[in-house]
Amino acid sequence: MVKGELRIARKQPGCAEKAQEQIYDWALEGLQEGRHVVRLKIGDPFVFGRGGEEVLKFREFGVEPLVVPGVSAAFSAPLLGGIPVTHRGVSNQVVMCTGYGRDGTSPDLIQYHEEQTVVFLMAVGRLHELCAKLIELAGYPNDTPVGIIERAGCPDQRTLVGDLTTIAALADKYSIKAPSTIVVGKVVNVLLEDATPGEKELAGVITQAITVTSENKAVTSKSAKLDCVLFA
Repeated sequence: MVKGELRIARKQPGCAEKAQEQIYDWALEGLQEGRHVVRLKIGDPFVFGRGGEEVLKFREFGVEPLVVPGVSAAFSAPLLGGIPVTHRGVSNQVVMCTGYGRDGTSPDLIQYHEEQTVVFLMAVGRLHELCAKLIELAGYPNDTPVGIIERAGCPDQRTLVGDLTTIAALADKYSIKAPSTIVVGKVVNVLLEDATPGEKELAGVITQAITVTSENKAVTSKSAKLDCVLFA
């Protein structure tokens, strides 16, 4: 249970910068009032979480914040979705990318390597564009497996599996939303490829049966990212 005042900045697409400034205003307000301020974040604050930026900002406020480590969704979400990001003979390297760079730009993509896993954070809103660019600009085969883990670790977690030519349409069909973690590479099918309906389940905190059709391998996930400032 939270004891104290809880304020939530909702970083929806298109308003992340405004929400970030709101967080800074709240933090400064609390510090000026002599209160304890906790900036609660999701995952690893230093992995596409603006943690470093916020440390520098709080120093401008005259405070050296204590940073508590977290586990990035780049590693925890695939695990909860039954996808190993590395696997002997399949993938020996992992690359983490963000779907949105500074000011909404699209980061440069890593060129295709057969034994490479790429994990995208905050990219589900650009899934159609991302898949097209991976094929056209980064040399990925059309049938490269893709998995999406939505709301990893939550009771309504869903995992969706397809390839670069089908995953965007499947995500639209199943209304996949942020926060979602996207995994691209052959590891996606390592634990799923031989599944038949009801035969296997996803391992992890959340367990769901895998549904397989002749057209795709899909398992049903969903969320809104919360960024919180807690005044105690």
